[in-house]
Amino acid sequence: MEITANPAESEHDDGPRVRAHAGAGSRVFAGVALGAVASLSIAALLAAFHGLGTPHDALLAALVVAGIVLAGAAVVLRGYARGFAALHEAVHHANEGSLEPIRLQGVARPLLAPLETEYNTLAGNLGSLFGEMEQAQLSIIAERNRHEAILQGLPGALLAVDGDFRVTLSNRQAEALFEVSGEALAGANLFDLLESDEPGREVLREAFLYEQQVSNQVLALNIGARVRQVSLNLTFFRQNPRSAQASAAIILQDITDWRRLEEISQQAEKLVAMGQLAAGVAHELNTPLGTILGYAKLLNEGNADAAKRAEYASVIHGETRRCARIVDDLLAYARRDVCHAETCEINALIRESVEAVANCQGRRYSAAVETDVQGELLVRGGPGQLDIVLVNVMVNAVQAAAAASSPRVDVSSAVEGGFAVVSVTDNGPGVAPENRGKLFDPFFTTKTESAGTGLGLAISHSIVSRIGGSIHCDAAYQGGARFVITLPLAA
Repeated sequence: MEITANPAESEHDDGPRVRAHAGAGSRVFAGVALGAVASLSIAALLAAFHGLGTPHDALLAALVVAGIVLAGAAVVLRGYARGFAALHEAVHHANEGSLEPIRLQGVARPLLAPLETEYNTLAGNLGSLFGEMEQAQLSIIAERNRHEAILQGLPGALLAVDGDFRVTLSNRQAEALFEVSGEALAGANLFDLLESDEPGREVLREAFLYEQQVSNQVLALNIGARVRQVSLNLTFFRQNPRSAQASAAIILQDITDWRRLEEISQQAEKLVAMGQLAAGVAHELNTPLGTILGYAKLLNEGNADAAKRAEYASVIHGETRRCARIVDDLLAYARRDVCHAETCEINALIRESVEAVANCQGRRYSAAVETDVQGELLVRGGPGQLDIVLVNVMVNAVQAAAAASSPRVDVSSAVEGGFAVVSVTDNGPGVAPENRGKLFDPFFTTKTESAGTGLGLAISHSIVSRIGGSIHCDAAYQGGARFVITLPLAA
């Protein structure tokens, strides 16, 4: 290869020198080309040019290097293009939801390696974020399903109402109550749905006006051709704390059938009460009527003298009046009349009751009924009702003592604090431990069906409790049974 740079120099015969330099330049060019292709290092090219002898060689070398550089640049640019294309494709896949990592190849990789690393890091972070978002979405769906199950499983009709009284949410029970679909309920006006009487509507108006909670408000709703009684519970909430208007959650419980059953139950309770009253009257009249029958029989026998007949007649008269008093007091008890205002002298009443029981039950069971009470002791309670208590406890004691060889019942009184304490003791077999907790239950009895109804102690317990007293069986007493009646002293 020969390059002429100046015409004046051609007159001299420098051919061997030029050819030598050309050969050397060719080798250098080859080395430069190989070095440039190998590494594209500018420093290597400059080292290869060092030592060229003429400007012609330098120019030729520059042209060769320029060509090599351009060719290498083309190779590098194609590598960059492929690398950027790979990045573009990865971004496209990422937009579609695929966040796979990438690895660039070729001559451009050293320069694009930071981009590769940044992309893979970003893709990994996005993958983690998307995973967390998916998990959060699944949790939200599960929570929504749980809330929906609770909403639909509520036993009452649920309505959510906005500040304009429009229904925004309902459940199946609401659809069943109002006999419309959920679509028809959505957006319906609350006051149009709740076709209630004016007092009920006024309660709702005030509740919304003052945002007052409503609990167990009974409303009569006109639903179709029926009138349904519902219990309404209403509370307010704000979906947005900055909202000026509050929404309301309303639960309506249809209590129509429950009210009907309640009325039936009340009627049944009245019938039961009437039956208990009748049984109680019969039970309490049994003792004085037995006395009357006994003395009437003695009168009919005609063997008694005038004094005895007068005594028998007096007993019959007294027991008849006692029957009337028992009936009056039982009726007052059934009406729940308050007897706190009445007072009686309990010792006199004890003596009277002991005499009546001794003359009837005492003789029947050959039991001695004794009392040792002294002075006067004024207590609260009507004499008729307290007589029922005393006679019931004494009759039970006589019947229990009948099992003993020498039946005996003792009645005493004392004062303890602000109470009069009356004790009725018998020498019978006592009360079994398993029966002590049931002694005052209505209709509980250990007697045969013909001997007792199980009402005496139950009635006695109610009477004593209503005047502020108490009655119990002394579990510590040995040798029989002891019942203790505690009555408040009169002021």
